[in-house]
Amino acid sequence: MLSILFLRKVRRLSGGQIKVRDYFEHCLRHPALQPSVYFTPDSKPDAGLWADVPAARRISEVDVDKFDLLFVEGRDWRLLPDDVDGNKVINLIQGVRHADPTDPRFAYLSRPALRICVSDEVRAAIASSASGEVVVIPPGVPLELFESNAGAKAEASVLIWSRKNQSLGTRLCEALRGRGARVTLLDRYLPREEFAARLANSDIFVGLPLKREGFYLPALEAMAAGCAVVCSDAVGNRRHCVAEKTCLMPRFDDLAGHVGAVERLLSDRGLRDRLRADARELSQSYSLARERAAFHALLERARPELAGGSLASAEQAQR
Repeated sequence: MLSILFLRKVRRLSGGQIKVRDYFEHCLRHPALQPSVYFTPDSKPDAGLWADVPAARRISEVDVDKFDLLFVEGRDWRLLPDDVDGNKVINLIQGVRHADPTDPRFAYLSRPALRICVSDEVRAAIASSASGEVVVIPPGVPLELFESNAGAKAEASVLIWSRKNQSLGTRLCEALRGRGARVTLLDRYLPREEFAARLANSDIFVGLPLKREGFYLPALEAMAAGCAVVCSDAVGNRRHCVAEKTCLMPRFDDLAGHVGAVERLLSDRGLRDRLRADARELSQSYSLARERAAFHALLERARPELAGGSLASAEQAQR
């Protein structure tokens, strides 16, 4: 049995927080891993993703010598001593902006670790600056959650998720409503179950990413939920956001282009159905089970003593 410590500052729900919580669950499901989590004193973990983690899995002080492995993401590095053994550190990297020397997270790339990138684009961005092995594990989503009510959609309804570009979201909502469209504007993160329910009721999903994303999970979740998707190129989303195949892709921050894309979908039921069918087929390769199996296999290669208790083979056989 190997112990692994997650180090977290949790102030609000975010896509990055969701994925770290998924990895904690992956550790819970490996019979030879014993995960624990440390929350900074100013964290608020009990109001969201981490609320169901039992007290026995939480620690109040960090002593890295007591753990076999350490899991960090983003600025979690600041919670580790400078001389920590890099062979113990697993670093999840979810953004291409880590490679920008002006980004506070860039400095951590020089510290040795086994790094997991969420896309090939993230790996390419950081490869020349990262110390240690860099691998790619594409993110998975709970397909059963997003698919469960995917057929119960309000015809020609539009959901705009604008948390990362609220200005464009507001203008787009106003423009579409002015043309008579039924539009819901969502500008804040929701619990995953609630977000899945919103997608289940929506015919068309418009995601407004940052210009450079590591992956952009909401578009994939919308595809799994059977929505016709509109989403700009955001670098890390290029494998699942394929123009005219899985979604429509107006230029970044282009109001007229987004209005035109939505109106095109609203006026062409056949196009909506074709995009949603191709997108849902693609989404099947992004299951949490596949992500979990890839993570388990990576750990077992790095720490062979884990291999005897793997669930990876069983999960692969189930897919």
